[in-house]
Amino acid sequence: MKAKPLDLLFVAFLMASILMNSGVSRAQTKNNFGIIDVQKVLRMSLAAQKIRPQLEKLKNKFRKNIDISKKKLRKTKKKLQTERSILSPEAYVKKRKVFQRQVTAIQRRVHSLNRALDRALANAMGIIHKSIRKITLELAREKSLQFVVPKRMFLYSDSKLDITSEVMNRLNKEMPTVKVIIPPISNLSSKK
Repeated sequence: MKAKPLDLLFVAFLMASILMNSGVSRAQTKNNFGIIDVQKVLRMSLAAQKIRPQLEKLKNKFRKNIDISKKKLRKTKKKLQTERSILSPEAYVKKRKVFQRQVTAIQRRVHSLNRALDRALANAMGIIHKSIRKITLELAREKSLQFVVPKRMFLYSDSKLDITSEVMNRLNKEMPTVKVIIPPISNLSSKK
């Protein structure tokens, strides 16, 4: 779930007011506050980088199957066009409707496959995101951090507060790869 800019701004103001009103000195807050660039970790981690090749492999497999089906449809269309002058109008209309149903079925299949690939990507990235949260929590406890905030909330931050590289290193050790799993295609229409 994406945070809205107003929500992020509210969290930043809330955090700043808590720190200012609690009487915590600047020296004390340095060690109790962390910043993480979640988007960088999601983009640069080993597991995230290994998702794209897996998706491309799956896309190519699906594309080959769809291309075979399209080739069959083109042959059917060509045959239908040559038979048009031979068939009665009723027979031609009947065959044309069968052909249109085949085209619609292929279009639905392509749409379902694309949704399945999108869902597989989202699921794989969700697994990485959960691990990032877990690792960030562990790191926050180890360093006694009271807050860990996404970097995008700040215009400027001291690099000493940044825990991004530590989180990424741990993530790369704990999860060097994540398997992209295509959900059952027949179930996609009911989940949307």
